Amino acid sequence: MKKICLILPFLLLICLASAQTTVHYFYGDGCSHCANVEDSRVLEDVELSNVSVTRYEIYHNQINATIFNNFADNLGLSKYERGIPLGVIQCNGNFSYLLGDSQIINNLEEAVDKCEGTGFVENGISPVNPSQQKITLWSIIIGALIDSINPCAFAVLIFLLVTLRSIGSKKRMLKAALLYIAAVYITYFLAGIGIFRAIQSLTRVTRLVYFASGVIVIIAGLLEIKDYFWYGKGLTLQISPKFKPIIESVASKGTLPAVILLGFLVSLFELPCTGGIYLAILTMMSISKSFAISYLLLYNLIFILPLIVILLIVYKGTSPQTIEKWRLKERKWMKLAAGIVLVALGLYILLF
Repeated sequence: MKKICLILPFLLLICLASAQTTVHYFYGDGCSHCANVEDSRVLEDVELSNVSVTRYEIYHNQINATIFNNFADNLGLSKYERGIPLGVIQCNGNFSYLLGDSQIINNLEEAVDKCEGTGFVENGISPVNPSQQKITLWSIIIGALIDSINPCAFAVLIFLLVTLRSIGSKKRMLKAALLYIAAVYITYFLAGIGIFRAIQSLTRVTRLVYFASGVIVIIAGLLEIKDYFWYGKGLTLQISPKFKPIIESVASKGTLPAVILLGFLVSLFELPCTGGIYLAILTMMSISKSFAISYLLLYNLIFILPLIVILLIVYKGTSPQTIEKWRLKERKWMKLAAGIVLVALGLYILLF
């Protein structure tokens, strides 16, 4: 009899635990659809109704990812169907689920009350693997190629080459120009890491970050397209005229420290001119930490390739003035191409 009295409380606790409604919520840091669920505060609302909510971040936590896959297997979700955000409702020993931000936001409270979920919907779901989302190697390459054909970057290098040729030998010009290009590469790479980390850190407002980035990129694209028809009129993406005397003053010195400083300054000053595509690519990169750094290295390598080509052409005997004439003739088409790509990237960020 005493044993029964001792066991009964434990049995009661087990029964109460099995009667407790629990929501197992699976999400990923950087998942825009998961951010929609967080912004809706529906999880907090069901917790107020004495429902236990357990959260599992699966992008960067392998144990949670394994738990997610175990739940998905038991729920009968194939590898092609599963995604996040996923809300699993555990009630009276039964399990049901809501998959996708709209399903969870619109139906979770009712599903908890009725102890049942609904089925699978395609809209509002992010892949389980973040590297499947938003970014591909080809988008990196194409974006970098378009960004590299940039009249702003060409103009400064050509001016530097003219200055260097007038004050030194071809070998000195080659050495100094390579240092300048290296400084541009390093500065852009470090700036990219900073922007990338900043975007990734804003996981609670990811949707707003994507929206703002998409809008900014589209506006930049429209300004570039405007310059094809009305170059230099109104608001335009180019190095501010107030910075040009600083660039000319540093370039005219021709010393190696001055050239390195010039690469750093130009990289900062020309961001309004070149930063649109970079921002778009970094926004898409921010979804996944696993390959972003290596892709950023590749992007910036492609970005400086035209500068290296121009340097080698001048080193082989073509005058910088000839290349400058070509730049002035073709800059409108460069602007148009960049503008079309920017608008396309901006729409991609907003819609996908």
